[in-house]
Amino acid sequence: MSCSSSSTPEALAARDLPGHRAAMNTQTHVLLAAAILAKPGAPARNTAIIAGALIPDLAIYTLFVWSKLAGIPERTVWNTLYYNPPWSDAVTVGNSAPLYLALLLIGLLAATRWRVAMPVVFFAAAALIHIAADLPVHVDDAHAHLWPLSDWRFRSPVSYWHPGHFGGIVSLLEAAVGVALSVLLWRRFRATWARGLLVLAVLAYLGPPIYFGLLASI
Repeated sequence: MSCSSSSTPEALAARDLPGHRAAMNTQTHVLLAAAILAKPGAPARNTAIIAGALIPDLAIYTLFVWSKLAGIPERTVWNTLYYNPPWSDAVTVGNSAPLYLALLLIGLLAATRWRVAMPVVFFAAAALIHIAADLPVHVDDAHAHLWPLSDWRFRSPVSYWHPGHFGGIVSLLEAAVGVALSVLLWRRFRATWARGLLVLAVLAYLGPPIYFGLLASI
């Protein structure tokens, strides 16, 4: 399978921007899925929701960690490796809406007889929420969300990071939404550990600007 992203002149130019990131802030996906689906006193359900919200970005974080351990330059990671197999294939599989829809249907059917299957439903639903949130904010780094049915990509005019596609505005809006979702979840969950995770999620919005700011200065 070949699922590499666009290699148009604009896409190639975009990859050379020092602020390029491969994934929308993952904590936003977790916060959004949790706000929609999570509830206190349901550990299996909530764990499945968190895992489902994380899974579409798993290949990206695996690539990032592996590249650091292997000493691969940052620009090589995002200019070359990310856009080519096997990493582009792994990202595509992890962002496949048909796969999560199939898993959701299987979970719903299984749950009619075995309630223990409900976490599968919430896992798939959280992954689909992640994909839905990604869809309107990716330009040349758009995913093939319809794979394996199609390699078509929706290339939005709006980017969550690209300064030439309102990235600065979208980044601020995303952080604001993340803080609002954290407040909502803070009021819903009273456990100290849950609230501690919410604080970390909000603080994590400072990570990408600091990291890529330092990277641009090198």
